[in-house]
Amino acid sequence: MNKIKVAITGGIGAGKSLVSNYFLNEGFPVLFSDEIAKDLMQNDVDVVKLIKHEFGDNSYNNGKLNTKYLSEIIFNNDENVDKINAIVHPIVVEKINELTVKLFQQHNIVFVEIPLLFESELEDHFDFIILVYSDEKLRISRTIERSKLTEDEVKKRMLFQIPDENKKDKVDFVIDNNSSIQDLENRAKLVLMLLKEIAKQK
Repeated sequence: MNKIKVAITGGIGAGKSLVSNYFLNEGFPVLFSDEIAKDLMQNDVDVVKLIKHEFGDNSYNNGKLNTKYLSEIIFNNDENVDKINAIVHPIVVEKINELTVKLFQQHNIVFVEIPLLFESELEDHFDFIILVYSDEKLRISRTIERSKLTEDEVKKRMLFQIPDENKKDKVDFVIDNNSSIQDLENRAKLVLMLLKEIAKQK
């Protein structure tokens, strides 16, 4: 059996979490890079020290990560985006690799939801890449609906993401999410069938 590490990526509001949850419900492990990053930013002493050094003590409130403050200063400045990525990405990759090795002891396929895969130049760390694709208008309306962000704030975050149209040729599977959740799950099911077949091969 092959051991396969699969990235799930796509722009903000594309539907990555729906696809990830489908795979979880089918019994496959999914690592969420954003959750790993938040955990490390909150609990890793070295990371906390570096963030405070770069962005000031206001980055934390009573020992808790001040996400509102950090979002405001990071997403308004290209340089700050690069700085936070330089602090967080290497240690997140290390943690993902460590967790994947453990999961491979019991599973042949491990999924990793990683929104900024291409932006962070991490595509070579994976055997296969799934792009969850959705039209920009839909992505904006979904993100506004599920978060407290304004349309301007969503668009600002999109500026730091490579357009999904430019990623289509660089991935192994595109799961279209412009219709119903049922259609999305049917497409995810087909991709999962193909990956299971690949895992069976020697």
